[in-house]
This record gives sequence, structure tokens and C-alpha cells, in this order.
Amino acid sequence: MIWVLTEQLFPHLYEVQEIAEKRVEVIMEGLREKNTAPDKETDAMAWAGHLNMLKAQEEEVVMEEIVYSL
Repeated sequence: MIWVLTEQLFPHLYEVQEIAEKRVEVIMEGLREKNTAPDKETDAMAWAGHLNMLKAQEEEVVMEEIVYSL
């Protein structure tokens, strides 16, 4: 409640969002390097599933490291 009254909530949330977005980029790049995707042209469903799996992993890491730790 005090955050809203002192107008510190929105700058704080913006900062957390910026940190999380940068971390997502780094994690996704690392995951793509370690886990090569199937060929999109020959197996589009496997490729989409693979990228969805990587996205879920990256979101889980960011939530644990940044959002839940605050």
C-alpha cells in the first residue's frame, strides 16, 4: 500500500520488467545454442513444440530468479 501512495510501484515494476526481458533474451540464446531445433521445413510441428518447450523453460527460470525472489 505504501508503494502506491509514494508512487514507487510503477517505476519498480518497470525496472523488474526490463531486467526480466534482458534475462529472457540471454537465457533463450543459451538454450537455443545447447538444444538445436528440428528442421522447420521438414517437421514444423516438432520445431514449434521445441521452441515452446524452450520458452517455458526460460520463463520458469526468469520467474524463479527475478519475480519470486523479490
